[in-house]
Amino acid sequence: MTIANVFNLVYVLCDLLAVGFGAKVLFWLLSGELLHNSAVFFLRSVLAASIIGLFLPSHHFPTHAVSMLLVYVSGTAILAWRKFHLVGTWYSIFALSTSVILYLSVLVAIAQATRASSPFAALDPVHSNPTLALSQYIIMILFAGLTILAVKGRAKHGR
Repeated sequence: MTIANVFNLVYVLCDLLAVGFGAKVLFWLLSGELLHNSAVFFLRSVLAASIIGLFLPSHHFPTHAVSMLLVYVSGTAILAWRKFHLVGTWYSIFALSTSVILYLSVLVAIAQATRASSPFAALDPVHSNPTLALSQYIIMILFAGLTILAVKGRAKHGR
C-alpha cells in the first residue's frame, strides 16, 4: 500500500465521518436545536478531510478546489457559531454553511464511490457523466430544500 493509498483511505474515512455527523447536525438544525458535540465532530472531520485532500494528487476530481472551499466555508460556520453564537443572521449563515459543507461532502463521497477502483463502481459500470450529473442534481435539489427548512427551523421554534 502506497502513501497515496493511505492518504486516500484516511480522506474517504474522514469524509464519511463528516457526512454522518453532518447529517446529525442538519437534523438538529431542522428541529431548531444544535448538539454541540456533533457540530464539533462534524467540523473537525470536514477540516481533517480537507487538509488531507490538499495533499492528494488531483487527476480526475477537483479535490484541491473542493478542499479549499470546504476550509473557507467551515471557517465561516465556526465563526458564526463560536464568535457570534448563532445570534440573528449568524444562525442562518451557520445553517447555510453546514448545508453547503454537507452537500460537498456527499458529492465527494459519491465521486469516491464511483471511481473505477471502488467496489461501488458496478453501480455505474460505464462511468457515464449523465449518471453522475443526474445524481448531483437530485442531491442539489434535496439539499436546497433542506437548507431552506434548516434556516426557517430557528424561526419556527422561536429562537
